[in-house]
Amino acid sequence: MIRPLSAPLAVGLLVIVSALASTPALRDAATLQPFPPATLHHPPGYLLGAPLFGLWDALSLLTVSQHYAVLATLILLSAAGRLVAGRRSRSTPARPSLPRRVAREALFGAAALAALLAFYAAAALVPRPMAAIRLASPELVAVDFHSHTNHSHDGWSLFTAARSRAWHEAGGFHAAYVTDHYTWAGVDEALPANPTRAGEGTVLLSGMEVRLRDRHTNILGDHARYIFALDSTWHHLDPDSIVAAHHRGAPPASMLYTIPGPLDRIVPFGPGSPAGVIGVELSDGAPRGLEQGRAEREEILALADSMDLAVVAGTNHHGWGRTAPAWSVMRLPGWPRMSPDELGSAIEDALHQERRRAVTVVERTMPYHDGSAVKLAATVPLLLWSHFRTLTLRERVTWLAWVAIWAAVRAHRARHQADPS
Repeated sequence: MIRPLSAPLAVGLLVIVSALASTPALRDAATLQPFPPATLHHPPGYLLGAPLFGLWDALSLLTVSQHYAVLATLILLSAAGRLVAGRRSRSTPARPSLPRRVAREALFGAAALAALLAFYAAAALVPRPMAAIRLASPELVAVDFHSHTNHSHDGWSLFTAARSRAWHEAGGFHAAYVTDHYTWAGVDEALPANPTRAGEGTVLLSGMEVRLRDRHTNILGDHARYIFALDSTWHHLDPDSIVAAHHRGAPPASMLYTIPGPLDRIVPFGPGSPAGVIGVELSDGAPRGLEQGRAEREEILALADSMDLAVVAGTNHHGWGRTAPAWSVMRLPGWPRMSPDELGSAIEDALHQERRRAVTVVERTMPYHDGSAVKLAATVPLLLWSHFRTLTLRERVTWLAWVAIWAAVRAHRARHQADPS
């Protein structure tokens, strides 16, 4: 009876033991220390499926290299399991011929790969409850500086502005900039549905993702402030036109440098460079953006410190998945009573005036290999250990309940096999 229960017992023990080394699920992305004003909230529907939804969240937060490491690890484990099974079958008298064994193993490998890809696809496509940030102070506001709708060429065709608002609200965002590629169509769809006051619901704000000095940049604010400086395709923003408008007394441009991208071409906003950026992404929700944000965290922070740039988070969400990797948290007293336009202006004013001190990037706690080949190879066990350490008490209770059900099912099957009658 012990052998059928070994796997459930091991998982249950891991759930309990990891509580002794528990760590907050959220942290300051700059210091990697806990950020006490923020906690991760799980709605009841999430808690019911916590084991599955938590693993899907963890997969959604992996970088490109970690995805490859997970794939390689699962392939090796699968191959090792089949090898052990093959050795055990050698003692059977009716062992299949070599061609049939090869065909069988190829079919098994294809099925296993298809199952893994289906699991990944489900994480991206299946509707499910979201884990959301909760902020302790009413003066704090959670902002997404980089998101898309179906009006972006690479956005999900069904991800309308209304769906974007619902996604951000489910993730705990109070405001999100719609920064579609080279179009304000998503903004035009989003703004009329904004609440009258910011505290009444998630506010979508105007922005667009363009190229400035041939680098991806998000511009914030009404399109009238930038349209004169865009080329006929709205792909490229001319810095000289921004400078000329500034000299004519136009409001300052609010632009953020997005990753992934090289850090050596950043021009900071200043008296002598009105076509510069006021902030840089420390976290970008795309796998390649997550990779650079974690691999070059120190470089980005050093750059932000030396140029007095705000560090921000952008989900870079295009409609797939139900996981927010990070939030830009700002202190804006009285923001719930502001109109959407007033909130947008307050956010931009804070970015310009406070710069490096304007935003705290709060991210989900996740392991990273830091360039170590050993840590990269150990992505799966490190990921699982980190995930179990960040479970809340309610998640642990749910995990243990599902483990108990799993153990009961396996015990019932073992008894049935031992005594079919």
